Amino acid sequence: MTLTEKLDVLLEEKNLNKSQLSAQSGLAYTTIVSLYEKGAQNAKRSTLLTLARFFNVSLDYLADDEIDERGTRIYASAGHFDVNKLTPEGRERYEEYIEFLADKFTL
Repeated sequence: MTLTEKLDVLLEEKNLNKSQLSAQSGLAYTTIVSLYEKGAQNAKRSTLLTLARFFNVSLDYLADDEIDERGTRIYASAGHFDVNKLTPEGRERYEEYIEFLADKFTL
């Protein structure tokens, strides 16, 4: 499944359109449209990371067309794990880990 197909499924699940995704995720509408035109191949890591966090899915799920199952979610929902409750040191280590994963799974 391609990035855009995955985005369509995720948008439908949240009952959102591209414009609402832009407003709620903080991504520019033109960035989202560009993803639909070009796919994940030319997407910025920061864009994919923002989408992964927003939809609570792993980065590899979004970036890799061969992965169709969401698998383990890196960004746990607030009901299970609240990043904002971490100490400053814990938050820094968490962000370093996310960057490590982003480097590992971004095309």
